[in-house]
Amino acid sequence: MAAVLLALLIGGGTYLGITQWTGSDSSQRISPVPTSAYPSPTTSEMSSPQPTEQPSSISPTPNSPTTESSPTAEGPESTVEEYFDAINAGDYKRAWELGGKNIQGGSYSSFVQGFEGTAHDSVTIVSVVDETVEVELDATQEDGSHRYFAGTYTVRDSVIIAADIHPQ
Repeated sequence: MAAVLLALLIGGGTYLGITQWTGSDSSQRISPVPTSAYPSPTTSEMSSPQPTEQPSSISPTPNSPTTESSPTAEGPESTVEEYFDAINAGDYKRAWELGGKNIQGGSYSSFVQGFEGTAHDSVTIVSVVDETVEVELDATQEDGSHRYFAGTYTVRDSVIIAADIHPQ
């Protein structure tokens, strides 16, 4: 209680000191603190505040859900692109899981052997209609030659379930 009264007295005294009027000129206020006690702001201090960069370690707020899912969540074309990214990286197990097991009907080892002699596969998405992704494929061989293919992949639930690919 005593602290509240003391705060009121100090606050009231400050208020009265700031708002006190002189008798000779009622338009002039008396300042309880000399103006030289506070330096005037410089031009740079008066300019509008500039945004600061956020550290890269800040994670998204809980209000904005994020997913750690693979690009396959974006659609059938992303699954096909991820499939070829895995092949080009030599991650045949990932390519097998993305649908390689559904394409040729053989074993995992025969799937891997099918890429023997291929240095890099460049896939171009021609069109996407529902679950069907039409592609053109340029398979660069280790000797520098190229083999061209075209056709379609059918993707369901982020997995290639069928392919109809033919040499060009």
